Amino acid sequence: MYKKIFMGIAAVAALTLVSCSSDDLNSLSDNSSKNEAISFDSYLGRSAVAVNGSRGSVLDKDALQNSTEGFGVFGNYSEETVPVYGENLFKNQQVTYDKTKSKWTYTPLKYWSTQGHIDFLAYAPYVKGTTLTDSKIDFTVEDQIGKQKDLLWANVKGQTKTDKPVTFTFNHALAKIGYAVKKGVTDDNVTITLNKITLAGSATDPKVGAFHTTGTINLSKDLTNAEDKTTLWTDCNGEQNFTWSSGFPNVTSPSFSAGSDYLFVIPQDFSKSTAEGGTKADELYVIVDYTISYNDGVTAAMKSTVSSPIVKNFEQGKAYTINLTLGLTPIEFDVTTVEGWTDTNQGHINFWN
Repeated sequence: MYKKIFMGIAAVAALTLVSCSSDDLNSLSDNSSKNEAISFDSYLGRSAVAVNGSRGSVLDKDALQNSTEGFGVFGNYSEETVPVYGENLFKNQQVTYDKTKSKWTYTPLKYWSTQGHIDFLAYAPYVKGTTLTDSKIDFTVEDQIGKQKDLLWANVKGQTKTDKPVTFTFNHALAKIGYAVKKGVTDDNVTITLNKITLAGSATDPKVGAFHTTGTINLSKDLTNAEDKTTLWTDCNGEQNFTWSSGFPNVTSPSFSAGSDYLFVIPQDFSKSTAEGGTKADELYVIVDYTISYNDGVTAAMKSTVSSPIVKNFEQGKAYTINLTLGLTPIEFDVTTVEGWTDTNQGHINFWN
């Protein structure tokens, strides 16, 4: 009888020890900074293929990883069943790539909960002081082409600790515009020097603006939803022009292109005429200023300015090339008639010997 009681107590003690051990392990796991910290990863969406370029401000995955800015994150913790975008957990958190660790890092770390979910919004490049209002951030287009930067955005919803790391698929939020210039004649005696290319709201006045200066992008929009795509940008205001005016080689055949000398613009529709409800701001023209000179000892250098309307809807995530052919009209000669002599009879002159 005594032996049976002892064995029963021993069994209960063993069960108690196992139960306590299990609780301790769970507690350690929930607070482990090694395994449960919220981490991030990212890659570029398909639209990136169309807009990659060589300037450092174009963001593909390598450029994003090599940048000092990285990307910014807003994250909202919620126990609701629907997405709730906000910033109660991550408020414009900068995330940068650590090459030595081959991973995206940030500080201070945040950790997963066993309940609820987190909805994330992200943009790149990171800008200190960026504020979020109803899932939206404001954006200003640099007026100097060389200082402009690409803009990416992404979002993921309903993330829990099974989503490790949180992976963003970034898409390009702007349209990219470049140019290609071609000499319209094959005459080697002629040199065409390109002085400047201006995109403006007037065919005759290059100072008239056309492109939006500022706009608001909704980071929660999903490109798989057609309606979301059309409402990605709102509150777009301002009118500005852009001018390429340096780094041009002489225009020869074949053509040369902008290379990395392109610009980024907020998506804008220039395909609607005034009759279709468009306004002056919906009109866009390319104005080309160039000089014609000759290689045969002629000292004259003649300036020319030409313009043409651009009727196009510049869409988010797409790259556009303005193809310019600088044709020349030869100076030609013709003879329609040769005037006859005019008889001016002066009368008779008599000589006497």
